[in-house]
Amino acid sequence: MLIKTWSRAFVVAILVQAFLSVPIRAQTVTVDAALLQQLQELIQQQSEQLKQQSEQLGSQAQTINTLNSRVDQLERTSTETQNIATEAQTTATEAQTTATAAQTTAAKAFDTAEKGDAGQEPDNVVTSGNEKIKLAVSGQINRAANFVDDGDKTRAFFVDNDVSNTRARFVGTGKVTQDTTLGSRLEIAFSPNNSSNVSQNNESSDDFLDVRKAEGFVRNDTYGMLQFGKGQAAADDTAEYDLSLVGGPIMYSGIADIVGGIQFTGDGIANGPKVEDAFFNFDGNRQDRVSYDSPIIGPGLQLAASAGSNQRYDAVLKWGYDYGDWSGVDIGDFTTLGAIGIRDPGVKRVNWRLAGSLSTLHNPTGLSLTVSGGLDNKNRADNGHNLYGKIGWDTSFFDIGDTGFGVDFTYGKNINDDGDVSTSVGLGAVQLIDDWATELFAQFRIYDLNRGGGSNPDNIVVGTIGSRIKF
Repeated sequence: MLIKTWSRAFVVAILVQAFLSVPIRAQTVTVDAALLQQLQELIQQQSEQLKQQSEQLGSQAQTINTLNSRVDQLERTSTETQNIATEAQTTATEAQTTATAAQTTAAKAFDTAEKGDAGQEPDNVVTSGNEKIKLAVSGQINRAANFVDDGDKTRAFFVDNDVSNTRARFVGTGKVTQDTTLGSRLEIAFSPNNSSNVSQNNESSDDFLDVRKAEGFVRNDTYGMLQFGKGQAAADDTAEYDLSLVGGPIMYSGIADIVGGIQFTGDGIANGPKVEDAFFNFDGNRQDRVSYDSPIIGPGLQLAASAGSNQRYDAVLKWGYDYGDWSGVDIGDFTTLGAIGIRDPGVKRVNWRLAGSLSTLHNPTGLSLTVSGGLDNKNRADNGHNLYGKIGWDTSFFDIGDTGFGVDFTYGKNINDDGDVSTSVGLGAVQLIDDWATELFAQFRIYDLNRGGGSNPDNIVVGTIGSRIKF
């Protein structure tokens, strides 16, 4: 359109120029005024069209500039969006890595719940009758099958595992101030066919119901924690500090728990001492008491003391205990955990009882070493004592969860009777299934008892398989 208009204007201009350039002769020439007027109007119209088209071109150029600016803005937005998406992906990957590590830590941390709660507000809660109180509910089912050869017969026993028996736990907490927590704790064991009650003469025992904890507590990290009611005395677990995975559901210094009620056999008769009478780690217990844990001193030192029913008193030095979290203290590549305590157990002829344990985990390799010991100071009798050692290895063979192994040895003397020597060796394994909050475990163990006088009973050989499911 624009080219056509310009062509027409050019032709008109030539005609006008040609007309004006004709030599003027002397004679008179007649000019058509109408034609001249028409040509002038045509030129005016073409000029106006050219002006309009110029304005249109300017407007179109402005539109194109606006579109270019919008394209540039979209490109910048796209780049920023891509950067945000990349950062989000990186954050998600880091979060997944953190979550995986947290699952392993949580699996170990759950084992400490039975040994004491930290007295902090729980993260996962259910509705409480008091809107100012948070209520956390947790627990576990721990079942096992024991295959026992007592030297006379081999039998299968289907039991509730007393290493860490079936239980339910309710913890209520509320904030008194920003730094002070007031709480209550109720923990009850529901343990049908408990492994410490089952024997060759009683393969199906009565249901075992035990109020493990019914207590109140107040915690302030500046001043410590005070607990009152039935619960752990200060020296409870001092012989059982253990950082290995296998120590949770099946293998720890209390080696008698999985078959505590089984009796040693002689001459085909199961009339000897029970396993729990011949093997003892001298650990503390739960009782009606008042106890106090000091605030953490330095990297992880705490002092604890308690006074309980039947004139029982405990005093303990703890390392890495962290109000029952058992978080340990990191020293280089190692995590360390330990305790030593002395107490008056309120037992006839025992002046005092001493027990302690130490566990260290090499984090890069997963190798751990755990040792435990205890003794009684007695009147008019040989002092009983016990030594325990275990090498553990925690690793990751499968995506479903970590795997743990352990091998241990126990030596005890004068535990059941003066002159008795009791020894045991065990091999254990545990597989975590993180998504199901489940631990699968197995153990092989030999119990040997040499009597100070008289004939020695047959060894007891035990194979165990089982699972602990947590909620």
